[in-house]
Amino acid sequence: MAMTPSPTPKKGTLGGSNRMLSARDVATILGIPERTVRDKWREWGLPAYRIGRHLRWKERDVYAWIDRQAA
Repeated sequence: MAMTPSPTPKKGTLGGSNRMLSARDVATILGIPERTVRDKWREWGLPAYRIGRHLRWKERDVYAWIDRQAA
């Protein structure tokens, strides 16, 4: 089940929510294959969290990372 990114962050969320995203969700936001997210997140400096055996990313961290890439 892919999540669709919200076009603009909600007021008071500092650029996104604390919602935890899967690699598939991040890949959908970035428009790239899920495998690329899993292989490159460390190289990119994209903060991730291990929850059990799963990797998750905070939505706000993903959008902040995107903003840094555009700068």
